[in-house]
Amino acid sequence: MNDKAATRAAETWFITRKYPPRIGGMEVLSWELTTRFAKRRRTRVFSLQHGNLWLPLFLIRCALAIIARGMRGKIAVLHLGDPVLAPLGQLARRFRIPVCVTVHGLDVTYSHPLYRLWLRMFFHDFDTYICISRATRTEAISRGVPEARTRIVGLGVAPSPAATRPREADLLVFVGRLVRRKGLEWFVRAVLPAIAERRPAVRLVVIGVGPERRTIGQAAATAGVADRIEWLGAVSDAERSAWLQRSAVCVVPNVDVPGDVEGYGVVALEAAASGCALVAADLHGLRDAIVDGEGGLLVPAEDAPTWVKTIADLLERPARAAALGTRARAWALSERAWDAVCDRYEEAFDAIA
Repeated sequence: MNDKAATRAAETWFITRKYPPRIGGMEVLSWELTTRFAKRRRTRVFSLQHGNLWLPLFLIRCALAIIARGMRGKIAVLHLGDPVLAPLGQLARRFRIPVCVTVHGLDVTYSHPLYRLWLRMFFHDFDTYICISRATRTEAISRGVPEARTRIVGLGVAPSPAATRPREADLLVFVGRLVRRKGLEWFVRAVLPAIAERRPAVRLVVIGVGPERRTIGQAAATAGVADRIEWLGAVSDAERSAWLQRSAVCVVPNVDVPGDVEGYGVVALEAAASGCALVAADLHGLRDAIVDGEGGLLVPAEDAPTWVKTIADLLERPARAAALGTRARAWALSERAWDAVCDRYEEAFDAIA
């Protein structure tokens, strides 16, 4: 049996803190990787199901499993879903198990002193660091990750049904956590009022929850646009998809927040795949999530006049918005398919096994 065949005969292990039914980009990545790899080779998945309060017990359970199987040479490659799980990688190295970890962004930039100590103690000497964007790779390297051991592999997107009816004129949609880096407070304060002057019927649907909800609402009230915003909170995947198929423009107005990088921007990719005209900040991982003019339009972050002009022009020229959405959907489904993402992970695993 050659080395590659022996690698496939052993198990590829995935350990993740983020997994469905919880919702988020990391959860989607974990699900797509594990379910698709299970069709390609022998796979075992360990996922934290009950929140981070249970993390210590989860680490112990996984450590015991690594010891039991590692002593028998049954683990071909260990993949860690993020750097928080780095102690398990250090344990695996003692059994000469190749270790790969995916780096998302905030998991290397988070500034809490105890977490910085955690990374210094455990997050080092792994075989491969898969970074989800160029921005994430830069942050990882700046914190000591060897450049030669990094690979950039972005996220994928699942096929989305094409819109079956005309999009609603003057309907904007925002999807994401209500945190400062997502830029919604800036958008409702600096951009939405000026759009409303040009397009009196404009409305904004907000999908998502987060700690900035009250701050954003206050900014909207101060700017005189509170009555134009519909807050939907957390919704199902099907409902989110329905709004992306219904809206005229999806906005992703991220702003630069030191220490809180946008690793990728999966919402931008989902909007593109749904055929919705997309306007996103030219910032961080969003530059890898889409290609300007293909997956959507990248606009300088926090440049309010350009944002107003770009969005208002799309609302005033629905044929142009529709063409942009059609082009974005074709691009996303051809260039950001999940099988292609899994191919690149498989290449990384084979290289270190």
